Formats: sequence, structure tokens, C-alpha cells
Amino acid sequence: MFPEINASRLERMLMKELSLTFPDIMKECSLNADNLCKELETAFLHACEDLPLMFPAEFACIEKEVLEEGKARARAKIPEIAANLLRGLEEYGKDPMLAALTPVKTEPFLSSEKLNLKGVPSKLVCFEGRNVPSIMKPGNCPLQGVWASDRMHATSLVLLLEAEAGGEVPFAFVEYVSFGLLRKVTIRSSDRREVLKICRRVEKIKAGFMPEKKEEKFCSECTFSEHCVSNSSLMSKFF
Repeated sequence: MFPEINASRLERMLMKELSLTFPDIMKECSLNADNLCKELETAFLHACEDLPLMFPAEFACIEKEVLEEGKARARAKIPEIAANLLRGLEEYGKDPMLAALTPVKTEPFLSSEKLNLKGVPSKLVCFEGRNVPSIMKPGNCPLQGVWASDRMHATSLVLLLEAEAGGEVPFAFVEYVSFGLLRKVTIRSSDRREVLKICRRVEKIKAGFMPEKKEEKFCSECTFSEHCVSNSSLMSKFF
């Protein structure tokens, strides 16, 4: 059973596929706004052709109106993506920008028995002489930095990469693909502490100790709300 593709999801899928072409486009084309937009438009058309071949079951029942709306929404972002990529080149420089975007591995599986953690970064990139994780996010982006949830995601992947490869990984990248924005995330000790804390919470839940139920803003939309029942106990106070 495949989740239904609506216009918003199709837009995100197209943006992710388009972003994978950024390194090749930036290597080959003369870097001005007009040329970059043309190259991105060509790559976008290829992504539109490729997605149904990559996800045939999911595209089998998609309605034409949904398909056209998703494509139109994604195509409308190309000028902004081009402008932000050019600004990124000014900020990082061409070679560092290419290094930060070009995968040395795509979607590698990382795991650690010690951390009891598994994860798959969008890609590993070689930046400043070391492999670092990069995650591609198709949604909205903050004006500066990255969302707190993206910071935690990046930190968990850094811990996994350190456990697997050895040596410190001091930063990661978050790529907001719908905007052509690349954000470098310096991993702080407090980030590591929070991820380790979350891992231990999960271990407690797996062992049968449930935290007290809290009414959060997303609870009303949760499909598990009717089944989410937890009685207060001494152990639950430690979550």
C-alpha cells in the first residue's frame, strides 16, 4: 500500500530529484542567473520524466490535475533556487560549494550497537578533508540556521558516522532543496547531549516504561490519539 501522492508531496519529490543535479549543473554551466535557470529547467523536465519510472506504483493512480499542480508549484521555485545557489557560491566559493553538494556516498546505512541507533543520511560529502553527513529537506526553511528538529537529525547522523568511521565529525550540512539553500551546522555538546537523552528515553519505552501523556499542539491531529494512554507512575517522572 503506497501513500497517496498529492500536489505537495509531488512538489517535494521533484525538488529532491532536482537538487541531486545541482553539483553537475554548477560544474558545467557559466554561472549567471539566466544560464543557471535554463539548466535547472532542463534538469527539472528530466526529473518529471524520471519520477514515474522510479516510483511506478505510486504514480499509477495519480490524477492529471494533481500532477500538473505539483509540477507547476515546483517549477515556480526555480528562479529563487538559482538566486540562492549563486549567493551560496559567493558565500562559500565555487570549490567548497561543490564539495558540500557533491555526494561521495548516497543514502548510506549507518548503525551503532553502542548507541542503539540507526540512520540514513541523504548523502555523505567530503568537506575540508573529512566525510560529513548531509540531509536534504524539501520543506520550508528558517531565515537563518536550521530548524531544531533538523539540528537533532544532523547530530544523530554525526554520532553514527563517528561511531562507524572513528574520529570527530564537528559539523554537518542541511540542504533546503526547495530553496537552493545550504546550511552548515556546527554540532555542539548540548546537541549531542540531547540526542543521547532521546536515545535513552526510547530505550526505556522499549523496556515498557511509558512517559506520562502530555497534551501537545499536534495531539488533535494524531491518528494514535485514542490509543495514547499512559498512567502516571514514579518511573514516568524521570522522562
